[in-house]
Amino acid sequence: NFVACKLPGRPVLVPVYIQRGMLRALEALEARSWRAVSKTLERTRYMNAARLLHATKFLRTRSAVGALRAGAATAVAAAVATSTSGTAFAVAGCQSAESRAAIPLSSSFIADAAARVAPALVNISVQPAGSGLRAAMQGASGSGFVVDPSGLVLTNCHVVRDAAARGGTVTVTLSDGVTRLRGVVEHSDAISDIAVVRVNHHAALPAAELGSSSDLRPGEFVVALGAPLGLTNSVSFGIVSAIERTRSELGLHDSLGARNTTAYIQTDASINSGNSGGPLLDVHGRVIGVNTMKAMGMDGIAFAVPIDEVKRVVRQLTAHGRVLRPYLGLKFIELSEPVAEELNARAAEKESRGLFGGGHVARVPARGLYVMHVTPGSPAQRAGFRIGDTIVGMRAGSPAAEVVSTKQMVDGLSEHVGGQVELEVSRDGEKANSWLEVTVETMQT
Repeated sequence: NFVACKLPGRPVLVPVYIQRGMLRALEALEARSWRAVSKTLERTRYMNAARLLHATKFLRTRSAVGALRAGAATAVAAAVATSTSGTAFAVAGCQSAESRAAIPLSSSFIADAAARVAPALVNISVQPAGSGLRAAMQGASGSGFVVDPSGLVLTNCHVVRDAAARGGTVTVTLSDGVTRLRGVVEHSDAISDIAVVRVNHHAALPAAELGSSSDLRPGEFVVALGAPLGLTNSVSFGIVSAIERTRSELGLHDSLGARNTTAYIQTDASINSGNSGGPLLDVHGRVIGVNTMKAMGMDGIAFAVPIDEVKRVVRQLTAHGRVLRPYLGLKFIELSEPVAEELNARAAEKESRGLFGGGHVARVPARGLYVMHVTPGSPAQRAGFRIGDTIVGMRAGSPAAEVVSTKQMVDGLSEHVGGQVELEVSRDGEKANSWLEVTVETMQT
């Protein structure tokens, strides 16, 4: 295996060992320890390669790390086309141990990503029950995509709301623009805004590949597919502007009786009316989100439900017919250093003014979920929770996990509705944290 490096003088062929030595170097690489990378390569007896890597630091990006892990030198070259020292890299035939990797970003990578999912894209139109002009004006349309060849389609709940609630007619048009199928809303969840529609077809339908949203980073390229304003099979392109945008950040209020902990993907890819329910893709053509909404009156600010959240919702809808949302009877706030400092400063001021009757004021820690209210008769009260407790950990038949966010708490409890979990509580005045066992009930929605 050789990498051809175009140095200021003349081309030099440098042998690179992309097996045991390079894999050992990955740990040092991910720790950004270039000297350790060099030393590891030196132990593989490739001194020239070690010096070259150490001098140019050409392994700078996470994409290069991933390519090296797969032994894909061509992908490394694409990821580090120009190093910080100005050395340009080109690859001359470095064969992977398992397969030869293609350059991840070609001039047509957007078209390639869209083409992978386009056959699974559908347009959904809903005609409310009834007839006449009013019914026609109340019709809705949106997008969706096939996730199972048997005819399972994912979309937004708000696209098919009228059909699910009032018995309207759902028509699903396949990507060919000709084939129209009758759709049946099997499941829907208004809080997460996800719905499952079933269609019957004489042949297996092309299905989109679902990816993962857990490793998304701001700045990554994304592709949005859908039918904005009824213009089917439309493609738009942008980046991930932010991850984990909460509803409170967006100024949205929960009015459905349950707390919505969805953390949205924000993107500047163009998403308009009709795009709702369509897929948001990564550059490999894998679905990483479901396009849901945009900021009114603004361009370049749109949001998608992360695909990992969609998978969780669909699993529960399939298993239970609804999403089992946990209920403990607690109201709490997420703590951070600024929040804790503010709460402690307010408490200290009240204590200095004698507003607590000379009693001790609990100090708020910098991390965790601070309990502000315990509902009488609730599972939390029966378990012994008090106002002023801070939840810092959780365990349920597995090693304890730290709890620092509402979403983390709700997601952890969701898997144990009807069962029991233990929550680690930091309580002022006690030297050690205590574990409280609580029964996780469900909130009917």
